[in-house]
Amino acid sequence: MKMKTEETIKLIKYVTGSVAAVLLAAALQLQFAYAAGIITLLTIQDTKKETVRITAKRMIIFVIMTILSAVIFPFAGYHVWAFGIVLIPYLFSCMALDMKEAIAPIAVLCTHYVSAKSCSPSMILNEFLILVIGAGIGTLWNLYMPDGRRQLLDYQKTVDDKIVYILHRMAIYIELEDKTDYTGSCFDELDAMLVNLKKEALRYMNNHLITEDDYYYEYMQMRARQCVILKRIYADIIRLTTTPEQGKALADFIRQTADEFEEQNNVETLLSELERLHRYYEQQPLPVTRQEFENRSMLYHILEDMKAFLDIKKDFITAR
Repeated sequence: MKMKTEETIKLIKYVTGSVAAVLLAAALQLQFAYAAGIITLLTIQDTKKETVRITAKRMIIFVIMTILSAVIFPFAGYHVWAFGIVLIPYLFSCMALDMKEAIAPIAVLCTHYVSAKSCSPSMILNEFLILVIGAGIGTLWNLYMPDGRRQLLDYQKTVDDKIVYILHRMAIYIELEDKTDYTGSCFDELDAMLVNLKKEALRYMNNHLITEDDYYYEYMQMRARQCVILKRIYADIIRLTTTPEQGKALADFIRQTADEFEEQNNVETLLSELERLHRYYEQQPLPVTRQEFENRSMLYHILEDMKAFLDIKKDFITAR
């Protein structure tokens, strides 16, 4: 099975980081040197922020575990029952502080106190250095991350292209009376694309430690809100039983929206055109039959939803 570039890089980090941690711990003549390599393995995460967050949690939990060990083991003895007694408040602390990720590696360090039958200052320093070396090398190795921007841009373009396709399709079916083959399967595809875009946007955002670049995450949210509007428009289109004369002007406007669907478009021109279309509708003769009234009402509702669709984009551009 072909591995992705980021998976290959992560595998290299696992191997080289773990070996480096063990070698450094052994060079310092620390007991249980191989534990440093295991901690490095557990430290390397998918993003820089996640790596730093987990490292900070483990440092805090290490202090709690060491205090518990230093208090309980000398009195209860260095055996399995005493280890169980330490685990009770230790696990409670991990759960209460939402630090479940720290449970396993720090518990391993706790077993070293039992194996060495000592909680002396030198033994505590030994375990602290193992943690610092393992977590430190894992964090240092993870400072290099593939930028991921190219893949993110690919996902973004895929989402935008799908929305353009949906808009063009809407413009066609507003003017068609036969809508039997007009299904909403394209929205299932768009939803899946938005999930991928969100995943990549979060990864990209969490790989910036100093400044939080949330542009692509906000962009994803903007498109997701527009997708909700498009689903409402689709529901109105399939309820159209006839094609009123006014439908062509609305279809043309939706085509124009699709043709001008650009990332940096502030949609001011489109909103002006929509206002002109709104005035055109107001000047039309009132509907005569109930069917004409219902279909004209749905066209008007679609027009209002198109305004909401464009306002979402306008707010996004203004906020940037």
